[in-house]
Amino acid sequence: MAQCLSPIRPLRERKYPGAWRLAVIACSLAALAVGARAVAADNRFEIQSATFVPVQGVYLLSAKLHFVLPDGARQAIQDGVALKLYAELELQRARRWWLDDTVATLEQNYEVVFHALSENYLLRNLNSGEQTAYETFDAALEALSTLRDVPVLDQSLLDPAEEYEVRLRATLDVRTLPETLRLVLFWTDNWRQRTDWYLWPLKQ
Repeated sequence: MAQCLSPIRPLRERKYPGAWRLAVIACSLAALAVGARAVAADNRFEIQSATFVPVQGVYLLSAKLHFVLPDGARQAIQDGVALKLYAELELQRARRWWLDDTVATLEQNYEVVFHALSENYLLRNLNSGEQTAYETFDAALEALSTLRDVPVLDQSLLDPAEEYEVRLRATLDVRTLPETLRLVLFWTDNWRQRTDWYLWPLKQ
């Protein structure tokens, strides 16, 4: 495991609090990148299950994700790094003799951040602005890994005589850093994880 030594803090550091904070984040991300390389293949990021069902005339998406964060992720988030999740859904009309036709698309964006004053982990829905506070990191991750009843489109927009297919994939990303720090920590791109497409036929 790589070690990151804290620099001696000079007196003039008080004039540059932003620079000191970037150094702390860089230190945490060093451990994060090393941990990312150690994640085993059986801990891969994947969609375990997903449903797309009509409720009161609106199709709702629910899904369960599986991911294992590398060592150091908790500390990196406590030091100011946001963990982001992007979920992409596509609804396609199946065609026998031609390419499938995309009927609807949806991207749901979430992030987990640490709120230092309350010492809570905030899970934010970046589409709606809604946020929920969790006392532990594990509780926030459990909520992040569960998409529940996300409205997608009106049931009346689909033709009962047509066949449709739903596909979903998700991306985890920790690259929410200042641009200058990204140039120094270019290796953190290796931690970006994306699932394969999860496909299933739509039952109307």
